[in-house]
Amino acid sequence: MRVAAVLIALLALAGAAIWLFGAPAPVPALIAGLPDDGMRGAPCPAGTLAGERARLKQGVPPPAALGRKLRRNFPLGSDAGALEALLTAQGFELFPPCPNDESVSAARWLSRRWGEPDAFVYWRADDAGKLIFLDGQVSRTQ
Repeated sequence: MRVAAVLIALLALAGAAIWLFGAPAPVPALIAGLPDDGMRGAPCPAGTLAGERARLKQGVPPPAALGRKLRRNFPLGSDAGALEALLTAQGFELFPPCPNDESVSAARWLSRRWGEPDAFVYWRADDAGKLIFLDGQVSRTQ
């Protein structure tokens, strides 16, 4: 009985070590080599009037390199399904970014290595599935 418990514990530790220290996925081609845009946050509506005023004081951030690249490859009016297919094929995870706005879609790629990029992509599509908003950013932990 003790041998089985020890064996199970060792297997669990080995599995955890592989998960923690195993080879992480390579950086997706979409974001490889792009500069750090910093964290910008999702394009969600402010939850309060005070939040909206704070956002207005920050002003419009400069265009992010990933956002420019995405809009070159997927101009507004193009099929949102093709964007989503590319993102999932490159290992991005889809997630709902805005609890107060279901019209915003998002995908993220989170690196498991220090200094490698994380990326977030946000978009909106009309009723026909065509892009009406598209942006993205890359950030790195320094």
